[in-house]
Amino acid sequence: MPKGRDVKQSSAGKVLNVLDLFSEENPAWTVEMIMEKLGATRATAYRYVKSLYDAGLLAPGAASTYVLGPRIMQLDRQIRRSDPLLKIAKPILDDNQSPLIGAKSISSFYGDQVLSIYVERCDPDIFLTMERGKNFPLIYGSPSRAVLAYLPPYQMKNFYSSNSAEIAEAELGDSLEEFRASMRKIRRKGCCVGNEVNNRVFGVSAPIFHDKSSVSASLTFVRRIEITSEEQAEQLTKDVIETANRISKCLKDYRPAEGDQGLIFPTPRLAG
Repeated sequence: MPKGRDVKQSSAGKVLNVLDLFSEENPAWTVEMIMEKLGATRATAYRYVKSLYDAGLLAPGAASTYVLGPRIMQLDRQIRRSDPLLKIAKPILDDNQSPLIGAKSISSFYGDQVLSIYVERCDPDIFLTMERGKNFPLIYGSPSRAVLAYLPPYQMKNFYSSNSAEIAEAELGDSLEEFRASMRKIRRKGCCVGNEVNNRVFGVSAPIFHDKSSVSASLTFVRRIEITSEEQAEQLTKDVIETANRISKCLKDYRPAEGDQGLIFPTPRLAG
């Protein structure tokens, strides 16, 4: 039985590898292209494509190509409507109409990256690289580092062991102790300020927790640099910390009504 189960999991993983081929740069793939890229036989590539097509994850495109299918849009709608973080955070963000905020975003922690799950543009002239569905490594950008700084010690140690060269390149420390010291500075401040990803804006991110020890996301407020004074930057920093704390408190205090299935909160952890 274990052997059969492993084969099934391996086959499912190979089928899902096809989805990883689709990107903004390469949105359409033929069966022949999939064969070449994955090193699969024609029969195997057709089987993978048929499985994804039958599930609605792929749809026919022009010139014998396949593109991402309608089921993905249906799943995205379901996530938007049922994500517990969004259901709780959205009303709180709607309450905060500070004119200092050029954009608001929430980024969730998944594996070794953060994924933008919510973006609201308040300033029509602001330039954003962050958009829903875009992911960033845990090392780069304030939304990522606001999560990275609050990982449990053993996860932080494991992350350093796997990414020491990248951490040094990002100037976060040439040793584990220096890396931990960089993360302590972020924790003492309660947020991370940075614009490594987009140098046209001032961005400040604060962690969001669904319980006292589990960081699950970060909240980021953004403002155009050319219109941001030192005083405004300080106020925006204070504002994002207070708002993230409100969201965290609501997540921690949430209790489903009797008979209600309630919201299911994921427990993020590093990949591997």
